[in-house]
Amino acid sequence: MSVSFNQITNRCSMKRIEFDWWAERSTPNVRSMNLEYCSPGHAESTDAVTDFDLAESNNKCLHENIWFAGNDLFNDIFENIDDCTDACRRSVDCKALSYNNANRICYLKTTNSGLRATRNNAYDSLNMECDRSAIELSCQREDINFAGADITSIATSNPEECIQLCRDHDDCKSITFRESDNYCWIKNKRGGASGPVVAAGIWSMNMECDNSAVTNLDCAREDWNFPGADLRYIQTDDLEECVRYCRDTEECVAFSINNANGYCYLKRMRGGSVGPTPAANYVSLNMVCDNSDVDNLDCIREGFVTIVMWTTLTASGRDSISQELT
Repeated sequence: MSVSFNQITNRCSMKRIEFDWWAERSTPNVRSMNLEYCSPGHAESTDAVTDFDLAESNNKCLHENIWFAGNDLFNDIFENIDDCTDACRRSVDCKALSYNNANRICYLKTTNSGLRATRNNAYDSLNMECDRSAIELSCQREDINFAGADITSIATSNPEECIQLCRDHDDCKSITFRESDNYCWIKNKRGGASGPVVAAGIWSMNMECDNSAVTNLDCAREDWNFPGADLRYIQTDDLEECVRYCRDTEECVAFSINNANGYCYLKRMRGGSVGPTPAANYVSLNMVCDNSDVDNLDCIREGFVTIVMWTTLTASGRDSISQELT
């Protein structure tokens, strides 16, 4: 897949794998090249990337005054960020870079955005590939904080930059944005660590969400509570709003709502931790349920005393119920 040529001995070495130019650059009088391409998703020849390609990449994906901290592949001094970008394109494992404009050190990165993006006026950074499609805000939740599960927090210029920083990070699934100072929290879970919290002046957004009509209210169980396995609780106006909060929370698979005060309890286990418990003024719901006819009563064994039958959520997909048979 590649060759190396020693200009002193005229010896040609054929390789079964691609080479990374920076890994072999210290060998004097040796020139190497990959036979088909520099690296997947990078430049398709070993020639230097044209000024037009570099400018287009930089203008599209560049984050000014941002440093991608961590996950370094290699660093070296280059005259400018275009040369730094060229070096990344010619490196098999390089996905991003940070360039220090003061000392001209270029840091190549093995992951998009490194470990995290931080504000640093000495640096400009970019991913080799990025999504700059139109920003759509249908997943935005006003006056809601997705607390916890932070990858990083950073001052931004505007909400669009916050969203772009999330798009550019491999693990980002949601953001929280404070409007008063354009401060941005980048998250690795939908809904943060445990779901939404009411917070004035803050809005949050999952990068992907379900805003479709609520159609699973047939899973609601009137006058039943699913105790335990709580992620958090939040006050809501109605059952459908509670469904939407659960949709927005990565680990939420069920909830119970207290009709007396509107508190919605998001759950990480279907049926809660112990299964349904009778409770006036409560409605509980698994996000997915089985309402089909019961057709396994032929499994009942009569003549036994105190048989307790559990139909569990995880085993059969139904709401957990207990029935004493005598």
